[in-house]
Amino acid sequence: MIFNRIKNSTLKIKNNTLDSGRNVKMDRMVYYLEIKKEIEELLKLQDRYFAMYQVYTDPIQRKITPEIRNTIIEQSLTCGQEEADKILSNLKKQEMPFDIYRLIQEYGILIREEDRDDSLNYIYFGAFEEPGTITLYIDNIRKGEELIREYKIKELLNINLKEVVLAHEIFHYIEARNKKLFVNQYRIKLWKLGPYTHTSLLSCTSEIAGMAFAKRLLGLNFSPNVLDVLLLYPHDRNEAKYIYKQIMDNEVNIN
Repeated sequence: MIFNRIKNSTLKIKNNTLDSGRNVKMDRMVYYLEIKKEIEELLKLQDRYFAMYQVYTDPIQRKITPEIRNTIIEQSLTCGQEEADKILSNLKKQEMPFDIYRLIQEYGILIREEDRDDSLNYIYFGAFEEPGTITLYIDNIRKGEELIREYKIKELLNINLKEVVLAHEIFHYIEARNKKLFVNQYRIKLWKLGPYTHTSLLSCTSEIAGMAFAKRLLGLNFSPNVLDVLLLYPHDRNEAKYIYKQIMDNEVNIN
């Protein structure tokens, strides 16, 4: 699953009118500049800042101590990068250019496209389902593409958002088939009772690795996690801005 966030205030957005006495055109320009500035700031951030955000939003993040946090981030990033490098290295040996759709065909992955799926108060942009199906929610992705054009975010104008989502989900396909990957091996202790210790996998390791995989595979010069905010703006501005602030707070805390 990729780029999903709880819709706290989608309906409020449509009615989030400005004070009647203000100039609507001016307010729209201010809002335009705010979004553009926020996305451009996120595009400059290193991967570890987004990874930190993923760690903080993990369901069992309270069990992740500062001592192991950096290990989780670095190993997860490396995991995704190495899996992408294997694919790219193999293509280089065969003197073949990278084609994400050919890769999908070789893996036997089925791509299913649906307009949208906002069930259970979540916004979905893509999802991987065993044994080998990737579902793309085209309407949600299209709105992100429209925002890029409207706000003239030059770093993203030539980026195929559908392929970024696909690349991330391809990692989850690989992850499901290789239990030796770091993301499938690293477990954190939850509790202990006598000689028995109960451990659990982390969801953040998979998401961090998936984004690192997509970035390396597609040769992007920014973290695909930017889309966590970008693709959310057309649906829930308040939630998108909240996530932006959380990511930037992590950037400040790290530095």
